[in-house]
Amino acid sequence: MNNFITNDDSKELKERLLELIHVSKELKFLVGFFYFSGIQELYQGLKENPDVILKVLVGMNIDTANFKLLEFAEYGNNTSDSDKSEKLLGDIRLSLAHEDFDTPTFYKQIAFIIDLIQKDRLIIRKTRDPNHAKIYFFHTTEKAKSKLFITGSSNLTRPALTTQAEFNVEISDYGAKETEAYFDALWDDAVKITERDEVKLKLIKVIEKGTLVRKITPF
Repeated sequence: MNNFITNDDSKELKERLLELIHVSKELKFLVGFFYFSGIQELYQGLKENPDVILKVLVGMNIDTANFKLLEFAEYGNNTSDSDKSEKLLGDIRLSLAHEDFDTPTFYKQIAFIIDLIQKDRLIIRKTRDPNHAKIYFFHTTEKAKSKLFITGSSNLTRPALTTQAEFNVEISDYGAKETEAYFDALWDDAVKITERDEVKLKLIKVIEKGTLVRKITPF
C-alpha cells in the first residue's frame, strides 16, 4: 500500500478521508482554519455514518488580502476567550461570503452541518496559540487499525482535499499514541466554541443570517 497521498491520478485525500469516515467512530482534526468548503467535501461520509463524532481544532485565523482568504497567526495571550470566540465567528462569516457557496447543493448541505452542530456531532474549538499543523486522526472500528492518522500539507479546504498538489502520509504502525496525546493536550487547553450554548447559538445565527445561505424574505 502506498501511504503517500498527493491528490494526483492515484488518489485524492478526499477519497481516503471518506473511506476512513465510513469505518470510524471518532475523528480528531487539527487544521489551520475551519473551512466549510472542506466539510462540504466530507458531507456524504458524515451523512452515511450517523454515529461518528467530528472534533475540529482550529489553529489559525483568516483575513482578506487582494480579495483572497489568507491564514495568519495572531500571537499573544492577552485576548480573552470571548474575544477569540468572536474572532472565529467573524472568520467563519468571512469565509462563507464567497460566491462559491451560493449554490443549491450547499444550501442543502448547510442544513445538515447545522444539525451536526446542534447534536454535538461536530465539535469545534480554537487553539489559544497559533498552530499550523495538520492532523487527521481516526478512531476506527477495525481491529487491525483501530487508530491511525494522516498528516502533511493539506488543510481542510476543497482544493487541498482534491485537486491541489499536496503531500500527505497515512501512518498506522507507529506514532498514533503520541499524535493523539499531542492533539488531546491542545484540545483540553483550547477555547470551546460549540460546547458553550451562547457561542453555539451565535455560530448558527452567523451561518443562517450572516452569510449567503440566509433566507431572503419580503421584509
